[in-house]
Amino acid sequence: MYSAKRIIKPVIKLTGGGLVLLLAGCGMGMDDATDYGARDFSSNGEKIYFTGRNQAGSAITYRGGTMHAQMHNTTCASCHGEDRQGQRLYPKFWVVAPPLTKHSLTEEHDDGHGDHERYDKNSLKLAISQGLDPAGSALNGAMPRWDISDNDMEDLISFLLTDSH
Repeated sequence: MYSAKRIIKPVIKLTGGGLVLLLAGCGMGMDDATDYGARDFSSNGEKIYFTGRNQAGSAITYRGGTMHAQMHNTTCASCHGEDRQGQRLYPKFWVVAPPLTKHSLTEEHDDGHGDHERYDKNSLKLAISQGLDPAGSALNGAMPRWDISDNDMEDLISFLLTDSH
């Protein structure tokens, strides 16, 4: 005879696996199906934010981040959203990427993403390239550390510090 444990355990595993497959079909903020490459961009910084490539077409590479991000060549917009308001991450759907609007970066805020000062150009450079907040603390490990040229970095920061999205 089968014990309840021998039957229930495989059922739970199958149910959990089904849930994982169901969630895998949901973008959860990491929707790489959006084709930003066909879009016209007003600046190099905006193009980098949406496509992970500069206006010359060179890819901006990164280290770290989630395995999903690495597999799907995600961009800033993949996690922080088209409107730069931040969104849930996949597969860590309980984590929400913080907004990257000018207000959220440069004004007083309490967004639950650490107790730190406002960002300025220098601290944004450190956040993007080294994954550090203005207080010097490490950002969430889901945040990639981007290998980006000085010119592209300046353009991306200029875009982030604009009011547009």
